Amino acid sequence: MSAVIADTDRLQQLEMLRSSAFAFTSKESPASRARALRAKAPGFDLRFWNAMATQGWTGLLAPESAGGYGQGFAEMAEVAAALAAHAAPEPVTPVLVFAGRLLQSCAGGATAHALLAEMAAGRAMPAVAWQEDASGAASFDVSGRPAEPATVCVREGAKLVLRGGKRHVRPGAAATGYIVTASSPEGMALVWLPAQCPGLVSNLDRLADGTFAARLQFDNVAVPEAHLLAMGPDAAAALAAAYDETLVLTGAELVSVARRMLSMTLDYLRTRKQFGKPIGSFQALQHRAVDMLIQQELSGALVAQALAELDRGCTGSERALLGARVKSRCSEAALTIARESVQLHGAIGVTDDCDLGLYVQRTLVLSAWLGNAGVQRRRFAALSRHDAPQSGAAE
Repeated sequence: MSAVIADTDRLQQLEMLRSSAFAFTSKESPASRARALRAKAPGFDLRFWNAMATQGWTGLLAPESAGGYGQGFAEMAEVAAALAAHAAPEPVTPVLVFAGRLLQSCAGGATAHALLAEMAAGRAMPAVAWQEDASGAASFDVSGRPAEPATVCVREGAKLVLRGGKRHVRPGAAATGYIVTASSPEGMALVWLPAQCPGLVSNLDRLADGTFAARLQFDNVAVPEAHLLAMGPDAAAALAAAYDETLVLTGAELVSVARRMLSMTLDYLRTRKQFGKPIGSFQALQHRAVDMLIQQELSGALVAQALAELDRGCTGSERALLGARVKSRCSEAALTIARESVQLHGAIGVTDDCDLGLYVQRTLVLSAWLGNAGVQRRRFAALSRHDAPQSGAAE
């Protein structure tokens, strides 16, 4: 993840963080833990989340002013990759990156700053409620930017009232509240909605990996005006930035999962024997393994470049194109490696007793979340067309 970083000191710090994160997750989060938590709400372990807070991981991206450590995306990617490599089901990227970066963009307000500090300390678990259609394709306008939400926010006296609904909200269970995107007369609004608000209806959808997403319905949900986090262009810019940054970190998770599936498959090819020799000695299977390695290395190189660009500080257009590229490439690569891994494991590859299935199921969830490869390719094309110089324009 850090191949394109030139700072020697930072590379050493990243290596130490990587070693520490893998040692911690290897000990505290074996595959048996992920297996035991499947389909049991909330789908992850709140005690393990508290242990992550003790490690300082929940405040890694948060600024020092909110009690965090103000680290970069490369550092966050090392932690996310270590957890993904052990199939840990905790919603690190949805909470600490998507919600955390949104709150950081709005941290000039008292509510957002307080929420960010609570999240960094591990005491709050905010979720972003932004998607309204099944696939995510309708979540973008013709230029590839986040579209105007169908959910509406209106002022009624000293209250903000929300009407509408959201889908695919992660984490679906145990979220302490939701950052809701809505349309208003002043433009897009970001509104903080505590989980226990009257009029908020939440239904859980079980995902392929045994975790949960929520479907939310807002039936005239009223909150104080102080819960308005951002409005207008500021809200739209904050959502676009957090969304694209989350795509890159999701790509880092997908690369880690893909690497683990390939490693498990190579181990199996070395040990499974047929006709008196390991099946990994068969040239046809070696070629397929090499194809999987190529997919892993291509996606890994792209994620490393994207993390470096995010930490360097790129423009909104550059970040959007980068996020779409990463999510498309990494989703496609991880799904390809998942399919090949199942086939090369033979009959045990399709059984639930095989740990490979945990990673295949996680791949299905991560590759679909925030828009799958097809959605991101179409978005990349729209972004490219919109940002391209107009023909005939003055030189």
